[in-house]
Amino acid sequence: MADKLFHDLVTLFVVVNRIGVVPLFIAVAGHESAAARRRIAGQAILISTVILFVFIGIGQIVLEALGINLASIRIAGGLVLLIIALRMVLQEAHDPRADSSGNYGNIAVFPLAMPFIAGPASIMAVVLMTDNNVYSVRQEVETAALLVVVLGFTYGCLVGADFVQRLLGSTRCQCREPHHGAGLGGARGAINA
Repeated sequence: MADKLFHDLVTLFVVVNRIGVVPLFIAVAGHESAAARRRIAGQAILISTVILFVFIGIGQIVLEALGINLASIRIAGGLVLLIIALRMVLQEAHDPRADSSGNYGNIAVFPLAMPFIAGPASIMAVVLMTDNNVYSVRQEVETAALLVVVLGFTYGCLVGADFVQRLLGSTRCQCREPHHGAGLGGARGAINA
């Protein structure tokens, strides 16, 4: 029992990638005020929690009903990450607030909550770790509690991103965005491996 909890905790820490999302958070929200970044981080964590809890509760049932296997989810998730990576690499660096349309949506939803935090790897992991055919309801609740702990730690990392930005300076954070896109494209390959 403790072995499964430890395994689940390590898996969640790896797939949620709370440290790896910090530079991406800085790239997409670095131009916002500290209060706005805290609000965006909170929204992203809340939305990610809802997404992952939905998949814990009914993900396996829905996927089986639709005849979708987990390999298909990995491929689709990898393609989404590839598209995001290409957009980050190919787009010109500019301040989104300078665009007159002002219609960028909520970055807490996309790309932060989905796919950076609740991405294909974390969705697949929670579905596998709460397999209704293998684990009891009690074990699934324990895994859900571990997920809350990991997402709480992720929120702390995102709020701490303000310190990282001050440490590195805004120019370095802005210059890293294309590099993160290239890294995200590499992550797509790792997810599909």
